[in-house]
Amino acid sequence: MSELAEVFIYVLDLFILTDLTKREVLKAFEEDKLKPFEFIREIIEDKGVKGIKRIDLYNTLFKLEYTVNFANGRIGVKVIGSNDPQKMLREYSSYLRSRR
Repeated sequence: MSELAEVFIYVLDLFILTDLTKREVLKAFEEDKLKPFEFIREIIEDKGVKGIKRIDLYNTLFKLEYTVNFANGRIGVKVIGSNDPQKMLREYSSYLRSRR
């Protein structure tokens, strides 16, 4: 696992670069599945976060996904550890299609 990969938040079709490291996000996930979300909460708080419904982890170049209740509905908030977050999302979409 490359520690040099960047960590992004993907929400509302925006990639937001963070100063988080993959190591700290994955370590936090091992301790408590909600803990990585606490790292990013204030970044997305202004969008009306109401709560978390579902958590999913994919791959060692990771993608964590939190299904979040917002003021106007529910959306996915992704935490992505990859130097190419768009590619990671494409790979994840292909993975989901192959499971059907």
